[in-house]
Amino acid sequence: MAPIDLTALYREGLAHHQAGRLAEAIAIYDRILALKPDIPEVLFQKARCLGAQPDKAAPLFRKALKLKPKEAAIWQGLHSVLGGKDRSKLEAEASKAGILIGSERDMAKAQALWRDGKGAAAEAEALRVTKAAPQAFWPVYTLGLIREGAAAVPPLEAAHARNPSHTGARLALARAALSIGQIARVEALLSVANLPPAATILEAQLLRETAQPDAAADLLGDGPATDKAWQTELALSSAAAFRGPDAQTALATAVGLGAPRIATTRRVAMAAEAAGEISTAEAIIDCAAKDQPTAALLIHRAQLRQSAGDLEGAEDDLNAALTIDPVNGDAFRALANGRKVTAEMELPDRISTALSSSSVAATDRAGLHFAAAKCAIDQGRHGDVMDHLHRANRLVAKVFPYGFDADLAAAKALVADWNSLEPVRPEGPEARVIFVTGLPRSGTTLVETILNTHSKTGAGGEMAFLGQALAPVLDILRRGEAPDMADLKQAGERYLTLAARCSGHPSVIVDKAISTFSRMGHALRALPQARIVHVTRDPRDVGLSLYRNRFPDGSHRYAYDLEAMGRYIRLHDAITAFWRQVVPDRVHTISYENLTAEPESQIRALLEAVDLPWDAACLAPHDSARRIQTLSFAQAREPIGRTAVAGWKRYEADLAPLLKALENEVSLD
Repeated sequence: MAPIDLTALYREGLAHHQAGRLAEAIAIYDRILALKPDIPEVLFQKARCLGAQPDKAAPLFRKALKLKPKEAAIWQGLHSVLGGKDRSKLEAEASKAGILIGSERDMAKAQALWRDGKGAAAEAEALRVTKAAPQAFWPVYTLGLIREGAAAVPPLEAAHARNPSHTGARLALARAALSIGQIARVEALLSVANLPPAATILEAQLLRETAQPDAAADLLGDGPATDKAWQTELALSSAAAFRGPDAQTALATAVGLGAPRIATTRRVAMAAEAAGEISTAEAIIDCAAKDQPTAALLIHRAQLRQSAGDLEGAEDDLNAALTIDPVNGDAFRALANGRKVTAEMELPDRISTALSSSSVAATDRAGLHFAAAKCAIDQGRHGDVMDHLHRANRLVAKVFPYGFDADLAAAKALVADWNSLEPVRPEGPEARVIFVTGLPRSGTTLVETILNTHSKTGAGGEMAFLGQALAPVLDILRRGEAPDMADLKQAGERYLTLAARCSGHPSVIVDKAISTFSRMGHALRALPQARIVHVTRDPRDVGLSLYRNRFPDGSHRYAYDLEAMGRYIRLHDAITAFWRQVVPDRVHTISYENLTAEPESQIRALLEAVDLPWDAACLAPHDSARRIQTLSFAQAREPIGRTAVAGWKRYEADLAPLLKALENEVSLD
């Protein structure tokens, strides 16, 4: 009889094993072990097959380890089937032997780096251990905690799969999934019984971020007054639900329990602002600034005052902020943007002095350069403008890098959604909404203010409610399914509840949600009576205006690189062209240049397109007393004019990368 080829038999066992045919693999491994019982590789593989039966797997791992005491994979396999004291003992033995098994102890360095804010170093350390222990739970779990957004999902998925009973991994995966809009997945992860309070907090966040802040606040209302995270989310949800007193009470409790005072206060104030509850935001900031007048709080209050037209009060706050922090870039930038900088003002010299300091942080230096550019423009020193802007934008771009491919992929997905949306019969709310959209700095604030002066309308500014309300619908679409009429109707109702509250319950709601340009079809299916006003402007002027401004951290990342900006503008053009083609009767396009050249005729056409009667008040939007919570707060208080038309020509040479990028169209095919 020919001798049995154990190597070939082992390979056959591995093939069954890798294919998931565990019984067949075990049978082959047993045949080998019957002939030669001390082969560590075979013992190890059989133990892996029996991983679901720790009492049978552990002895096999131990026998293999005795034969190969330096083999890390065997240590790791044994660690995966042990628990309690046996697991702790093995971890200590592995540490003494210098073997990485991927235990929590092995991740101590990565976790310490993460807690110290050294994210890149923490991730590198976590990846090192992950590579050494590829099947372990703790390395991928830690890696998922270190990363943010979509990048966190794969390692957290692996961690949850390896230890489904680990609550921390379950909730971390739910948080990461929520950050990328996987609504149904979050709901499933939170649906199991006996989860800790952190799960309820996350459920409230899910409700708040899908346009259900009232339900979120109700869910948390009777919760523990000693839980810092609970009280923080209650403050945010209450602020978003227009429950100012409740928000202030929960905020005070959270801060008393140790929540970071300044950061938490500003988060809650911004939640109130986004809901349209400006008085609550002001009260929150006023109270905190009185107790602890930091630069951040004073700047926040100054910006609230600027949006209300109180420029003198804003300047007082900004100068007070600079007394505390003499090189604060945000304060200088807000001072420069507050009014025209004349030759008599000391502001340019103060900015130059701050820039001359070698200890200015990059973020402050960027703000100072933006402020210096604004001063140079106002004073006619045009030769100085672009040097400051190039410096400012390079600094911001380094902190917030931009990837065009991600935006292109998102745009393609949104227009492809029409294949699923078009057949749906819209039966949503009958309320009238006018969405004003376009590129930032294209004139949307002017058009919104014109519409808001009409006697039948009310504007809520750049409201975020549409994106929140549509989040479950987009999740359905991204899973390859088609939403039905009920899904879209629910989205419309959730939107209207918050938009009406924010805008003062007018007959017609005006919403300057700029992002609507990318999902016009979604909005019109959820709100059958809505109309969309798309504002266009010479892209060269748009580009210059974008380049002159600093946006909230992480938003409009394309704006800090001229070439990227040109590509993004053409992407915007491609998306809006698609929607104008498929819903032509619902979209009215208005040119900023035409509007400023012939205001009355353009405004008459605008009102007719959105089915509003003529109102002469619309000719004087600068007389409006409304708050203007955008970068255009100063310009929007001036009469309609053409001073911003063709401004790009003065800086044509410096704008060359933008102009070249604008020569190429972007395809969504």
